[in-house]
Amino acid sequence: MKKFISSALSAALIFSLAACSAGGGSDATSSSGTSSTSAGAGTSASASGTAAQVEFPDIITVTVPFNAGSNTDIQMRFIQPYLEKHLGATLVINNAGGASGVIGTTDFISQAADGSNILFSLPTPTVYRPASGETTYTVDDLVPVSRITADPFYLAVSGENDQFPDGQSVLIYIQENPGQFTYANAGNGGIAHVAFASFLDSEGLDALSVPFTGGTADCYTAVMGGHVMSYSVSESELTGRSDIRPVINLGTKSTTPGFEDVPTLAELGYEGYETNAFAGFYYMKGVDEAYVEAFDAAVKATLEDEEFLAAAAESNFMHRYAGHEEFAEQVKNAAELAVPILEALQ
Repeated sequence: MKKFISSALSAALIFSLAACSAGGGSDATSSSGTSSTSAGAGTSASASGTAAQVEFPDIITVTVPFNAGSNTDIQMRFIQPYLEKHLGATLVINNAGGASGVIGTTDFISQAADGSNILFSLPTPTVYRPASGETTYTVDDLVPVSRITADPFYLAVSGENDQFPDGQSVLIYIQENPGQFTYANAGNGGIAHVAFASFLDSEGLDALSVPFTGGTADCYTAVMGGHVMSYSVSESELTGRSDIRPVINLGTKSTTPGFEDVPTLAELGYEGYETNAFAGFYYMKGVDEAYVEAFDAAVKATLEDEEFLAAAAESNFMHRYAGHEEFAEQVKNAAELAVPILEALQ
């Protein structure tokens, strides 16, 4: 039976630096913004237009469960000064990498649920790892607040690889050489692994997963060094690279310039497979709902801020906002759809 993964995304993030889901290490950075003319300190308007009065702490710690310099970290640092303006608070970024984001997420959940701590993360530690039962926390221990980015996953090869000029050549090779095709990913059981492994498993195909717990940067290095044939990578991490060539879109059809012609699995004759990535904010279970609504409203205001929009356009930072209710539904659906696939891969 074919299996369908949907992180229920409706967005495409474009950011040209690549290095996602990295391993251990920590770093802390803060950046103060100016006060907002539309929302002062402790005050925000909810996404629905209802005023939500919340007194945020002067300093809010943002846990990014990946290394400094990872793609997720870069996204957070890009949005940081604009978000600070609409929150009326200073954000301190705490990079707590390791175990594909699980270490930092586990630590985050143990922090006080008083609005002074928030998580900015990807679906591997927030959805896939807990859905597979590999963590001490569950999906329900996290409260989705706002989603700011999303993009499909791809199977990519070196730009100089003549053996695989397109997606069809990859599939033919896998069919004719069981177990010989190698693809790197940022850890077995994570979204980058599941993106291609779910397709292989359902179609009875055999290829070798090569996990790199150091993250996508290591996967890229392995491909460029000829140690593996390909790797599973999100669209945002491929943007601006001419040395890496996507050959199969493992998610939804892209409308991003430069990616529109990359065939999806459906276009290659395999219906029912779509895996997309997303990044967003989470509180821990038990936080006051007022904080969720107010922080969500600040994120929405940030993504509509003219200063932010100008900077995002200049940096090719593309985004599509999802509020906490929509984001929560998407996380729930992704977890439910992932469980049977993760069980089949064990």
